[in-house]
Parts: sequence; C-alpha cells; structure tokens
Amino acid sequence: MLGNGANQENARSRVYDVATVEDVPLYRMVPIKGPNGEVLEAYRGVQREDTNDVVSVVSSKYQIVQHRDIAKAVHQVGLALDKPDMQVEVLRVNPHFKAESIRLYAGGRRMEVKLVVGRKFKLDSANEFYPAFRIFNSLDGAWALRSEMFGVRLACCNQLYAGAKAFMEFRELHLSSQEDLLGQLERAIYKALDHFDGALDLYAGAMEQRIATTDFVPALEGAGLPQRHVKAMAEGLPEYFGSVVWGEVPRWDAYQLATSYLSHCVRVNPERERQFERAAARALLLPGEVSLGGGELVSMAMKVD
Repeated sequence: MLGNGANQENARSRVYDVATVEDVPLYRMVPIKGPNGEVLEAYRGVQREDTNDVVSVVSSKYQIVQHRDIAKAVHQVGLALDKPDMQVEVLRVNPHFKAESIRLYAGGRRMEVKLVVGRKFKLDSANEFYPAFRIFNSLDGAWALRSEMFGVRLACCNQLYAGAKAFMEFRELHLSSQEDLLGQLERAIYKALDHFDGALDLYAGAMEQRIATTDFVPALEGAGLPQRHVKAMAEGLPEYFGSVVWGEVPRWDAYQLATSYLSHCVRVNPERERQFERAAARALLLPGEVSLGGGELVSMAMKVD
C-alpha cells in the first residue's frame, strides 16, 4: 500500500507536455460517494474522460471551464498576434523554440499554456524582447483562470520577470460561449501589452546598477531559491564573468546568468517555475522594486525545490 501511495504522489507531481490543443483532455462532473456508499449531494468529482481518473472534488455548484477551451482560446489569440518573422528570428537562436506550449500538472487538474507574442520591443541591439504569457487554469476550485505576462529575451530565450502589472486574475467567468472566453482573454492580453514598456524600464535600470559577485549567492538564497539551484548557478560565475568574478558586475548580467539556468536547466511544475523566476528577480533585477503580487500563486512558501 505504501508503494502505491508513493506512485500516486509521483503521478500527481509530474508535469506532462501536451503536443496540440486537441490532445488536451476533456473533463466531466461525476457523483461522489461517501464511506457507506451514499451519494454526497453537496460535492462532485471532476473526472478525466480519457482515463476516468477523478482529479479533484469540488462543490456541486462548481462549473467546469475546460482546459481545452482555454487552450483553444489562447491559440486563437496567438494566431491573431503572430508574426512569421518572430518564428524565423527566434529559431535561429533556439532551435527548440515554441511560440505556444501546453503543460498539465497536479494530476491533470491544472494546466499552463504559454504564448509568445510576435511583437518585438528593443532596448539596444543586444537586448531585444518578445512579450509572452502564461495562462493558468484550475479544475479544483482553488483559484480562477489566471494570466501573467513575462519577457523572452531574443539573444538567449531566457524568461524574464515583466513587472507587477503583468498579473491578471479572472475571479469569475460567466461564459456563454467559446467566443466569450476568447474575447475575455484577448482583451486581457492586449491590455497587458500596454504595460510591457514598464518591463523595459525595469531591465534598463538593472543595466545601470551593479552587484558584487560575492553577493550573488547570498542574494539568491535570501530570496528563497533552493541551495542546489543556487550552487549550480554559482558554478557558472567564472565562465560567465571571467576576470571580474571577484569584482562587481551589472545586475542585468547577474540576472541573465540566473535566468539562463532557470529557463533552460530546471524542470519543475509551472507554479514553482514562476516562484523561482520571481525569487531571481527580487534578488538580482532591482531589489525593493520587484513586487510579488498575484495572490495565492506567490503566497506559497518560496523555499522549495
């Protein structure tokens, strides 16, 4: 029994990549029975149609917003904002780049969709960015549909914090149709794009400030990043900074070292990924000016690995 429980826990903690929108599973509401076999009228189970696994138990009043409907809506917004040159340009830097990606986690009851928007912003020739969005959907009633903007740096495809105004939560969805969902997401994404200049200001400020390389590790650990990840980042200091490894470097460069590791070497569930990104921003980008924001997703304990 212990072994089975451990296997179930491992299954719940896994992150699954989903190839296409049509591969996103569908869910249905099913009755929940009590210990004596009686139907519990106040509750319903959320069941995957393909596996019959019950992924969560919710109130009988709960209304499912299907993962697949969210993924379809995000895809439609992506088509409207797509620029073919973005695909060509970014693929030169990272051959594994995807403008859209879908991940299921928490046993399938939660989903993240990422969308990189084909609208380029530029600070200088070495620092060009595309805005991107992560859309979270939950089928457990813990929180509503959420959207957050982040930045993708063209030179390295690192994922970057994009400011406190990048987070949006749809606390109540009154959806009469797929078109209604599409309209809500589209308006939210266009509204967020208006704030991406604020992210550029944040990045430019970090380029002007410096940090002692000896403060690199304490800053990241103090922000809550797990020691094993901080250690791996610190091992890259000599190669990244060379002869100035014991001096001061621009905060922007230190932040790029951290985000390069987090973006390309760490695979955790999307909520932890988001926590790690914000911890790196608080430590290195502009301490004191990086607001957490965003409710429960960032109120979780930071010291996790």
